[in-house]
Amino acid sequence: MDLVEIDFCVIKEDFSRFVLTDETVIKAKIVLRKIFFTALNTPEGYPVNTGFDAVNVVVAKVPASLKRTPSQEPFIPQAEKGTEVTHMKEDLHPQEYITDNGFRITIKPVLTKVFRYDKYNIFGEPIYNVTLQQITEINKMDSTKI
Repeated sequence: MDLVEIDFCVIKEDFSRFVLTDETVIKAKIVLRKIFFTALNTPEGYPVNTGFDAVNVVVAKVPASLKRTPSQEPFIPQAEKGTEVTHMKEDLHPQEYITDNGFRITIKPVLTKVFRYDKYNIFGEPIYNVTLQQITEINKMDSTKI
């Protein structure tokens, strides 16, 4: 089945916030760049297959107590061993989009793993490796509101 690119409008793309046990706040959102649907729909009117091109946008707001002198040696992810840090609180803000063919797409970021390394970026902040997953919901819209 061939996928067809579908145009869309951004309704909201706010950051979700995750407070880590080390008091760092991870701000994350999954920004949708392209949407693809198959021309074939289910009997209920939903596309049989979908595809998304998205990018994770992640920022760490690090407390002053964790900042150090920036590292001189490069950070090599394959060679570094990080310390897992869990999150204790979250404030979720799903991203929302409306397609030109009448669907509302909602994407919720889910924080699954965070590692902090003993290397520091140019701002003196520890380097974090954040793994996000997404929960995507597709709903038909009332055709009178499109």
